[in-house]
Amino acid sequence: MRPTFLAFALAALAAIPAAATAQRVLGPTMDATTLRRGTLRTMILSENILLRGRWNDGNAEPLGGGLSANLGPDAHANLGGIRDLLGDLGVADVSPSLGATRVDLRQRLAVTRLGFDYGLTDRVMLRVQAPFVRVRAEGQLRLDGSMATAGINPILNGTGVSASNRAVVDAYSNAVAALTTRRNECALNAAAHPECGAIIAEVALVNAAITRGSQFAAALSSVYGAQGLGTGLRFVPLAGSSVEAAFAGVGNALRGDFTRWGVTNVTDATGLPLGAQVPLTSTELESLLASGFAAQPFRKATRQDLGDVDIGVTVKLFDTFADDSVRRAANRFGVRHSVGLTYRRGGGNFDIPDNFIDLGTGSGHDAIAVQSITDVSISDKWWATVGLGWARGAAHERVIRVPLVSGVDLIGADRQVPVRITPATMLELRVAPRWTVNDYNGIGAEWRFRSRGEDAVVALDAPGLVPPPGASVNDGYGAMNTPSNSNEHRFAWTLAYSTLAAESRGKAGLPIEIGYTHEQSVGSSRGVVPRRWEDRIQIRYYARFLGR
Repeated sequence: MRPTFLAFALAALAAIPAAATAQRVLGPTMDATTLRRGTLRTMILSENILLRGRWNDGNAEPLGGGLSANLGPDAHANLGGIRDLLGDLGVADVSPSLGATRVDLRQRLAVTRLGFDYGLTDRVMLRVQAPFVRVRAEGQLRLDGSMATAGINPILNGTGVSASNRAVVDAYSNAVAALTTRRNECALNAAAHPECGAIIAEVALVNAAITRGSQFAAALSSVYGAQGLGTGLRFVPLAGSSVEAAFAGVGNALRGDFTRWGVTNVTDATGLPLGAQVPLTSTELESLLASGFAAQPFRKATRQDLGDVDIGVTVKLFDTFADDSVRRAANRFGVRHSVGLTYRRGGGNFDIPDNFIDLGTGSGHDAIAVQSITDVSISDKWWATVGLGWARGAAHERVIRVPLVSGVDLIGADRQVPVRITPATMLELRVAPRWTVNDYNGIGAEWRFRSRGEDAVVALDAPGLVPPPGASVNDGYGAMNTPSNSNEHRFAWTLAYSTLAAESRGKAGLPIEIGYTHEQSVGSSRGVVPRRWEDRIQIRYYARFLGR
C-alpha cells in the first residue's frame, strides 16, 4: 500500500515540466542550499537500520546486555525475601540467585520516508517529511545456572515434601518451647535440671536463643513451607548452595546452644526442609518471565506505523557565491549559511513495557529543533558542510518500568508506573566533507556527534514504589529510568549521482539525484546507546511547481 503510493507520487511529479535550478552534486547529507522560488523537490528515502549491540558507558556489549542479568534479589521479590529473612537472623551478604540470563537479541527497522521541499522564495524553503516505520525484533532467552543458589520449591510438586518440612519446623519450635520451660523452671528451682546453673548464669543468652529459635522456625516455614503452615515461597535455596549453607549455619548454632542447655529436640539428623534440587529449566524460565515479570515471551515482535512527521523552514542568511552558487561548483572560495527550524509532530507508538525486546515506531511526543548549516567551498572539487543543531522535546506522559539500576532492562511489573517525562536538550555537531568527481558524481563522508542531557522523570502514581538509590519516588531521576543521559559518535560515507548540472546545460534527462549512505555508530563515552548500522538510498526529483 505505502510503496505503491510513493511510486504514484513520484510518477505524478515526473509529469510536471522540469525546469530545476542547477546545483553542484549535493549528495544525500545536509547542506545549506535553498531551492529557487517555485521549485519543488520530492524525496523518497529508504532506510534499513540494524541494531548490532549497544554502548554502556563507553563499553561495547551485546544488544541484549540490559536483559542479561543476575536473577537475584533486585530481579525478584521472592529472592529479596530470602535475603531479608537471613539478614534478620544475623546473616549478612547472602544474595540468592536463580542464575544469570543470557539474551540473544536482534532488532531491525525498515523506514520509508516521503519528503517535499519547496522554494517559497530564493532564500526561504519549506520542508515536510513523513516516515512509515516497520520494526522487527527477535530474542532468545537462556539461563546460565552454573552459579545458581536458588530454584523451584519442591513442595509445589507435592509427594510428601510438606509433611517432612513440618517435621523440621516442629523440631525447632519444640526446642524453643522446651528451652522456655527449662528457663522458667530453673528460675523457680535452681536444682530442677542439671543445666540450671548454666541457664541461670547465661540467662541473657538463653533469652536470645529462644527469640532467635522462634524467628528461625518462622523463617523456615515462610521460605520452604510446611504442612498446615503454607506452601512457602516459589523459589527456595538450592541444595548444597551457599544460601542453604547460611540457613544450616543458623540451625547448627541453635542446635549447639539448645544441647548445652539440655534440650535435644534438634539433632544432626534434623537438617533443613527440602531445598531445590536443580536450577531452573528453560520451561521454568519462560514461566518465570510470564508470572514473575508479567512479560511477554522472547519470541518475535513486529510493528508498523506512521512515525514522527517533520515540518520545517530553511532560511538562507548569506551566500558569498552570489551567481556562482547555482552552478555545479564555485570557482573560488566561498561560504553559504542557512538556519533551519523544524517542528516534529510526534507519531508512532512507544515500546510496550511488558515486551522487553519491543521497539517503538516513533517518539510519541512533539519536539522542536533549530539547526545552523554552513557550506564552505574550497575549490570546484572540494567543499564541506558544518551543522550545529539543538533539539528539545515536549513534556509527555507514558508508562514505563523503573529499574533500580541503570542499564538493567529486566524489570518486574511491580515497578511499572505512569510517569511524566520532560526531555532534556540534545545537541548535535555534524561535519561533512565532499569531493565532486565530475558533473554527475560525488563522494562524501560525515562525522556526527550527539549529546543529550538527563530527562526529568516524575512518577504520577507510584504507591509503594521503591526509588533508585539517592532519589525519592517523586524526584526527577532521569537516566535511571529512560535512560537518556548519553552521547554518541557516528561516521558515514556517501555516494551521489546527479543530473542537475547536465540538465542546466540543456542536456536531455530527468532532473534527479540518487544518493547512497552507510552510517554506523562508532563510539560513546556516556549512557546506554544502541550501536546502529544504517544503509540509506535516497532519490530526489526536481520540478517547477506554482512558480515562474
